[in-house]
Amino acid sequence: MRIKKPDIAISTEYPKIDIDFSLCRAEMGYPTLPEAAVNWRDEGKQAASDYIDMKVAEGNALADIHKGVSIQDIAYDQAFPEPPDFNVDLIPKSRPGITVQTGQVTIEYVPGDIAVSTNPFPVRFSFDRAKVDIYLDKKPYIDIKAVYVGKNFDKRI
Repeated sequence: MRIKKPDIAISTEYPKIDIDFSLCRAEMGYPTLPEAAVNWRDEGKQAASDYIDMKVAEGNALADIHKGVSIQDIAYDQAFPEPPDFNVDLIPKSRPGITVQTGQVTIEYVPGDIAVSTNPFPVRFSFDRAKVDIYLDKKPYIDIKAVYVGKNFDKRI
């Protein structure tokens, strides 16, 4: 008897999921570092420009004496500014980008084999035929008698 064992090689490439939520984070106020640097630069320029505009407006108001604006009015406006407008909103508005790369399983196999060599001569055998005798030891019977008791019959088996 000759036996060749089977062989199998399995290689697996796992699936990959890439979730890009940078746009969602930017909408919530958490941009990437380059975007944050640009935003902070623009906000700083705008804040400086707004402050200069506010001081120019205050100086012009004080220069127009005939309008009756005093330093007290300007200080009061700065101490008690108008309440800011606010709205209720939900963030983020955009969905995260999801990219899926499917995985793969590669199976390489070599099937096994069993080779059996037998004797080419015929098989010789002998057997004795069994003997079975069939006979009936006792014949079956049922004895039924009817006995009169009163007005009814009782059956005895």
